[in-house]
Amino acid sequence: MQLEITKCLQMAEYYYFKNQWKQAISYYRCALELNPNLPGIHQKIGDILQQQAESERSHLLNLYQQKIQQNPDNLQTYYQALELSPNDADLYQGLAKALTKQGRLDQAQLAYQKVLQLQPNHPQLKNFNSIQNQTLNPNLIPLTESSLQLNQAKQAVDSLNQIALDSFLNTGSQLQFPTVEYPEISIILILYNRAELTLSCLTSLLRNSFQSFELILVDNNSTDATRQLLKQINGAKIIFNKQNLHYLLACKQASKIAQGNYLLFLNNDTQILGDSISSAFNTINSSKDIGAVGGKLILPNGTLQEAGSIIWQDGSCLGYGRGDSPNAPQYLFQRSVDYCSGAFLLTPRDLFLQLGGFDEDYQPAYYEETDYCIRLQKIGKKIIYDPNVNILHYEFASSSHTGSSDHAIALMEKNQKLLQEKHKDWFQFQYPSDLKNLIFARTQAREKQKRLLYIDDRIPHPWVGSGYTRSHSILCNLVDLGYSITFYPGDLRYLEDWSMIYADIPQTVEVMRGYGLVMLEDFVRERQGYYDLVFVSRPHNIKHLNSILAKENTLNSAKIIYDAEAIFSIRDYEFKRLNKIDFTEEERQKAIRDEIKLAKNSHHIITVSSQEQQQFIEQGYTNVSILGHRFSVHPTPQTFADRKNLLFVGSIYELESPNADSVLWLTQEIFPLIQKQLGQTVELIIIGNNTVEEIKHKVNHLNNSSIKLLGKVDDLTPFYNQARLFVAPTRYAAGIPHKVHEAAAYGLPIVTTSLIAQQLGWNPETELLVADDPVNFAQQCVKLYQDSTLWNQLRKNALKRVEIECSATVFSEKLDSIFNSFRII
Repeated sequence: MQLEITKCLQMAEYYYFKNQWKQAISYYRCALELNPNLPGIHQKIGDILQQQAESERSHLLNLYQQKIQQNPDNLQTYYQALELSPNDADLYQGLAKALTKQGRLDQAQLAYQKVLQLQPNHPQLKNFNSIQNQTLNPNLIPLTESSLQLNQAKQAVDSLNQIALDSFLNTGSQLQFPTVEYPEISIILILYNRAELTLSCLTSLLRNSFQSFELILVDNNSTDATRQLLKQINGAKIIFNKQNLHYLLACKQASKIAQGNYLLFLNNDTQILGDSISSAFNTINSSKDIGAVGGKLILPNGTLQEAGSIIWQDGSCLGYGRGDSPNAPQYLFQRSVDYCSGAFLLTPRDLFLQLGGFDEDYQPAYYEETDYCIRLQKIGKKIIYDPNVNILHYEFASSSHTGSSDHAIALMEKNQKLLQEKHKDWFQFQYPSDLKNLIFARTQAREKQKRLLYIDDRIPHPWVGSGYTRSHSILCNLVDLGYSITFYPGDLRYLEDWSMIYADIPQTVEVMRGYGLVMLEDFVRERQGYYDLVFVSRPHNIKHLNSILAKENTLNSAKIIYDAEAIFSIRDYEFKRLNKIDFTEEERQKAIRDEIKLAKNSHHIITVSSQEQQQFIEQGYTNVSILGHRFSVHPTPQTFADRKNLLFVGSIYELESPNADSVLWLTQEIFPLIQKQLGQTVELIIIGNNTVEEIKHKVNHLNNSSIKLLGKVDDLTPFYNQARLFVAPTRYAAGIPHKVHEAAAYGLPIVTTSLIAQQLGWNPETELLVADDPVNFAQQCVKLYQDSTLWNQLRKNALKRVEIECSATVFSEKLDSIFNSFRII
């Protein structure tokens, strides 16, 4: 035996020095099997694994760096490389340049700051701090270059629009607007020269999908080709003024003949993009509290003019986001603002007339829409910025109507003072004009919403599973409870497009897409003092936040709520037990203790069940609450006799996961036994998002035509209505099973394991059936499949449990009480 041991050790050393890690480990393990008491072997294996990991990390990092050289603008590659090398200043600098090229200037700023943290004397960033001190959102492209780009873009717009106007006029073309007897919206355009821009605006109106509108055009005695253009416009109401009444009085003229339920004030130097009017209309109709809706104004060079506007305490105004990318995350969520520009402003006609329209004290121009929005707020109405309203805006196209620039500046100063005098009581609540207040002032100050940062791996779509359905319920309930939420997805593998992101979460939630955990430290530092609460899901996220706070408490006085959900270590060790992987009870208990210790900085802890709660309490935590799932019972109507087949629902993202194990155990060992008793016509329907090809391969390799692997399905209702029973053969898991609650809510009786029954606290033979080995599990399925009396009994009892334990009211009340418990609200 000693010779064999010596040979194994020699071979292990041979492969070790050749860096052939797998073979070396194999021979070391061979020696251990021959003599488990050999000294130092476990340490050698550990060293090999560490060197193997370092070698693979280095190889992967080189691969990413090659990809960066080939495509230096691919953000995803930078994020992947930084996961492996988080202190590489050159990587952060490359990322910052790529972000700047894409117009993500806020993110670029964070990346540049990281470069300076890692390399304070970086030669290429010696002036960055001085730039940073000048503005909270620094435009890293010099201002002169930015202005030049805007002027060049305007020149291009002018040339193209003039060509289009000449062609339109010379060919005698016509624009035909529909005649609507009872329009929802009266669109008002005030014209003073710039016929080429007017034509572009009118053409964009005809392209938009919203059709229930009338068009009112007021020409303020234009001296260019505007009159000729208007002769070729059909279906519009047109007012010709013999003198220039200017913008304010012309708007009042138009509002008096308008018949729409709403007035849309629209500048003639704009272009409507997409379904902007429909979106604004839907937004203003969503609540009686809304007095006006505006949107995102985009300049000809593709940068923002504003995403809602701020009124400072001194009466000056600022378009939020000017110069940034229109698609940056902070401009893609809906919020209440101080005011929106009159370039696009939708408001109820009756309300506008009731308030006397724009105040004539601001004649001829400037601050009239600002004053109007303040007056709306003083009667309890909100001004809403709608990110789905996208408007191209030339800006200052008709500014010559005020005369010289000096005269315009004088008018602005006069009307600014007038605004302050008229609304002294309102201004005392506004933020002082300081760039550090920009992030606070972007939302109307009187909203007084508590601001919450919600950190999780990805957007919590209900269909994702893996705890995200519950996270979705929490997020939506927090919105309903009045919180202003920033959702921070930490896993950069899930870079969804915006339409998918907001498909099933409220658009009032700010989603910091594309930042990831790699940028979290810089993000919380950038917004230091902004958040009242931080809500963190999953152990690795709270661990990462703890590491940030260990350096500096950038959260200030913000309270941390840790949604521990289930204790993941319990699940991991149940997996080891099931797969006969050796471990000691001491190792298991230590892993659980270490995971629980992650809550050390948290002011409150949430778990999904009393079992998890007890684990935290035993470790000395007292601030622990239980929050389960939210369901409304909606039993599907088919009778027992009209149903057939078995149903399994669960997403699979990893091979070593409870759902993956369930599917393989079910298809390979349990379902064939069921088929033997019920016949080959019975089918097993498996539904759920599955990204693990090996699972698909193994199931398909069974060549069982009665197993239907359907993948993700948008609407599960027909499947719950057609199936006779639900199977949940879960052999290891933590928390409480969402899939079982969901099946019960649809009125589908369940066969599961004793583990699941214990987690739920439900009774076998009363609310569900239980078995823990393939033969008995199959027998329970057959019994339930054939017994209508038992089927109806289990269905009724399970529905009752869901209604008691998971109702929307119970869920909301529990969440509310958790936050009230330490005076968050």
